[in-house]
Amino acid sequence: MKLPWRKVREWRCHACGRCCLAYTPKLTYYEYLKMPEQFVVEKRGKYYIRKFGKRCPFQSGNLCMIQSSKPLSCRLFPFSVHRRGDEMALFEYGGEEFYVYVDPFCPNVVPGEPSKSLTERVLQAVMLSSGKRFDFEKLTCSDVHFRKGMLLS
Repeated sequence: MKLPWRKVREWRCHACGRCCLAYTPKLTYYEYLKMPEQFVVEKRGKYYIRKFGKRCPFQSGNLCMIQSSKPLSCRLFPFSVHRRGDEMALFEYGGEEFYVYVDPFCPNVVPGEPSKSLTERVLQAVMLSSGKRFDFEKLTCSDVHFRKGMLLS
């Protein structure tokens, strides 16, 4: 059961890789078109990354090898952004209403009153999902943070 974002105090990606093992990322149609055919599976008209065993083909250790072209569903995890939902999930941006949920499967989700940094991450998730932002500095660990030798703050 996903939590409305207002019930989450904090979340930071620590690059544990658990999400890559547990979930099969959904692809947008554009992502599907760019993805090599051997890495895609179609189910009921929707496209997903094909797992090999339980592993994502782009996972190396705990890290993603395709950071710059990571599917939207991966960039957003553990957030999901919807157009309808519970009042506790409401997030207003640009005069529009979005409903943001957090997947408690991630071991770094901390329940409680939202912190300022969580609110910033929710804003980035909304901007990313609505196409108003394309980078994700405060969402999932990026290769930039590993090159600097640190995780997201």
